[in-house]
Amino acid sequence: MSSSTLSSPAPGTPEPRSGAAAPRPYVVLGVVAVGTLMSALGGSLIHVAVPLVRRDLGVDIGAASWVLAAYSLSVSALLLPFGRLGDRHGKGRVYTAGFGVFGVGSALSALAPTLASLLAARALQGAGAAMLMANGPALTTAAFPPTQRGRALGLQATATYLGLSLGPSIGGWLAQRAGWHAAFWINVPIALAGALLARSLVWRGAAVAAVGAAAGAPPGVRGGEGSRSTTAPARGPAAAAAPADARARPFPWASALLFGAALSALLVALTRGQRWGVLSPATVGLLALGAVLAAAFVRVERRSPAPLLSAALLAQPALVAGLAAAFLQYAAAYMMLFLLPFYLQGPLAMTAADAGLVMTVQPAVMAATTAASGWLSDRIGARAPALAGMTALAVGLARLATLGPDPGRASLLAALALVGLGSGLFTAPNNSRIMGAAPRDQQGTAAGLLAEARNVGMLCGVAAAGAIFAALGGGRPGEAAGGDGFSAFGAAFRGTMLAASALAVLGAGVTAAGSSPRARAAPAGPPR
Repeated sequence: MSSSTLSSPAPGTPEPRSGAAAPRPYVVLGVVAVGTLMSALGGSLIHVAVPLVRRDLGVDIGAASWVLAAYSLSVSALLLPFGRLGDRHGKGRVYTAGFGVFGVGSALSALAPTLASLLAARALQGAGAAMLMANGPALTTAAFPPTQRGRALGLQATATYLGLSLGPSIGGWLAQRAGWHAAFWINVPIALAGALLARSLVWRGAAVAAVGAAAGAPPGVRGGEGSRSTTAPARGPAAAAAPADARARPFPWASALLFGAALSALLVALTRGQRWGVLSPATVGLLALGAVLAAAFVRVERRSPAPLLSAALLAQPALVAGLAAAFLQYAAAYMMLFLLPFYLQGPLAMTAADAGLVMTVQPAVMAATTAASGWLSDRIGARAPALAGMTALAVGLARLATLGPDPGRASLLAALALVGLGSGLFTAPNNSRIMGAAPRDQQGTAAGLLAEARNVGMLCGVAAAGAIFAALGGGRPGEAAGGDGFSAFGAAFRGTMLAASALAVLGAGVTAAGSSPRARAAPAGPPR
């Protein structure tokens, strides 16, 4: 629809003689980056403050851990439905509403007097984050020509990494000086500013969108890698606005409900199964419930005239391979990130402050590399930088596995820098490949799937790390770090890092097989 875009007109589309011009691509990217940064901060700010939440609300560690889980589960369950909703009602409109929902959830979290009310507010906050995450990459893709897509998505990914890396230190500083409530209050003015800015851009692009949509490419046109068409696909308002036929189709509410419920049940069983016991009634029951709901989801999707996931979208090999590679990359990286603090503060006997400083190396290198890798993929194609990145990640994780109980600081930092380099090289090209492979009228769904691969990969990586570490004799990481020396912990840590490296190797294979070595973005027409 005309009022639901944050971007510029399609190439060759005449500007309307009355009304305001649509915002420029980098203005769009700036608005998207604000939401991306805020949603990443929302998941990471509260990590360090959870012990204070536990103390103030008088709950145990297990109950307090749901403060983190409620946000992650809400985001994961709602990413795909909100991406689909953006395709139907306009990505800009859903994205703008996401700021408001996130801000309200943050304020309610800060005001929550009980754990139950805090968990409900965190779920609402996660819903707002899902609206932002699921539509941000689609808006960025619509705003830029294919020859600049990798660089733009790289800059957006940099905002994600900054939020994930800065969140714990900012949240800890705020919680120490003003209480854990401050870690939520800080999001409110950011959400308000983002909503006002996004809304102004939505209405600025309204007049242009109507003209652009009339002259744009048909809904099935893609601007992805390997396209050789000399006619540029619609972008800007024409691309970000919801096509009329998409609005006419009913929204698949039953599919969205079944998908969210099935994924939530499976993720809770996966992430809590080690604590409850793999064969405990709760774990087995949730796994069975998730399987039944997933089967019901597939059955409803097959009969739906407007499914949540279209067969045409899932038939794109580059998109499916990119999603699989993204899942493996995030799972491998988070296996390391979960165990690394215990390694640094246990066998290496670092203080929390020193360990935190060492851990910033990996996201810092990642953030510094991502935009450059996106720029490179615009020129030589996505395959080479993405494959180099996944390979570097595998080598870095394998190097961490070889570090003993007393590694040199330079060796440790070099291994972490290599992990960060690999992730940074991989992310933007792979994101560009995924978004470029999606039809124009399903960009929101594709962006939701991309964010889903990231979130579920993170959760599965943490769960896998804990399970493998325990299975190799390390016990629970926190207990093993302070136990009988390095031998038991070291063997379990080494085996877990090698397993993470193996996932990265598998991801490299998927990356290599998923695209042509000469695939490149199609030209977008004459320079602007």
